[in-house]
Amino acid sequence: MTTLPLLTVITAAFVTLSLAAIQGQARPPAVPSDLEIRQAAAAIEQADGYADVLAATQKYEAIISSPRVVELVDAALQNAALNAAQRGVLLLERQLAIDCRTLGAVAAVRLLAVRAIAGSAIQADTPQQFAAVLEKFSPLASVMTVELVRQALNTPGNTWPKPLLPLMEQLARDWPALGALGAATKMAAAANANPNPDPGPNPPPSGTPTLVGHWRSTTISFGSPRDEHFVMRGDGTAETWIVTASSRTPVTHGRWSTKGTSLSVAWEDGRQWGQPFTFHEGQLVFPNVPNQRQFWESMR
Repeated sequence: MTTLPLLTVITAAFVTLSLAAIQGQARPPAVPSDLEIRQAAAAIEQADGYADVLAATQKYEAIISSPRVVELVDAALQNAALNAAQRGVLLLERQLAIDCRTLGAVAAVRLLAVRAIAGSAIQADTPQQFAAVLEKFSPLASVMTVELVRQALNTPGNTWPKPLLPLMEQLARDWPALGALGAATKMAAAANANPNPDPGPNPPPSGTPTLVGHWRSTTISFGSPRDEHFVMRGDGTAETWIVTASSRTPVTHGRWSTKGTSLSVAWEDGRQWGQPFTFHEGQLVFPNVPNQRQFWESMR
């Protein structure tokens, strides 16, 4: 089957609606085909930089704003084989569709750009890497405000680390005045303001972070919260379990240890955890690996 060009589809829909109005018949807007939706999503995913994303979104706004997009994304999110990066892209596309429908393409792309920058801030290893991302989104610098950051990151079901919001708010203030590299460098300095000690089973001096305690990492799975619990005790024993809206897994026991800035856990079910860790503003970052960072909130 040959897919009609987008302009032809929009023109035909306009004529159909006009005839319906003349005849006194109310007809719902045409639902884009799944192929058209996939093509529109691919065009936006392949766009490089703010200007390209905006152009692609404006071109396909009639398709992206369809409720059918959300239905397809929700179905795709049911795939347990998706990795974190793939799931993140789908969630961004889902919110873009909702924002396009309620706010229009220009406002939706601004919010999408803030979220993309926030994701890059977590993954970047150096200010120079983050500055390169900011350069691609340079048209946003003049319109990025604290209010826009809050609107972008305070979406329902968001899983952004709590310390990221004030850093992104500061970026909104610094970017126009300091430029990409200056703002990225200042943001990195603020994120690393507190030194990270090397904790272990024995509690460190009072006032410094310690791994000993009860930690929780919350993510959104299939639209519902998923809480992963991780307990480390001073005697080197550990426990973990997962709680969702409808279930709770049995507790798995194990033993934990540290070497330098690496945390290792040997679980009774045979699983082995062994990754670098760090602390950031009271949260445990484990693993502390680019593109895999997981943030744990203290439940003490």
